[in-house]
Amino acid sequence: MSIRFKNFLSIILLSIFLIFSTSCSKKNCIENPKDDCLCPMIYDPVCGCNQKTYGNSCEAGCAGITDFTKGECD
Repeated sequence: MSIRFKNFLSIILLSIFLIFSTSCSKKNCIENPKDDCLCPMIYDPVCGCNQKTYGNSCEAGCAGITDFTKGECD
C-alpha cells in the first residue's frame, strides 16, 4: 500500500469514528429533573435534545436537559 492510500484510509476511519461518537453522545442529554428550581419569567426559547421547546435555558436545565439549541423546536 502506498503512503497516500494509508493516509487517506486513516482520515476516513477517523472521520467515521468522530461522526459516530458525536451522534451517540446526544442520547445521554437528559438527566434527572431538579425539584427545587426557580427560573426567571423571561421568554427566550430553547429546543431541547428531546425536541421539546422550553421557555428558556433555565427551564430546560431544571427539566434535566443538558443539550439544547437556541430557538423553538420545529
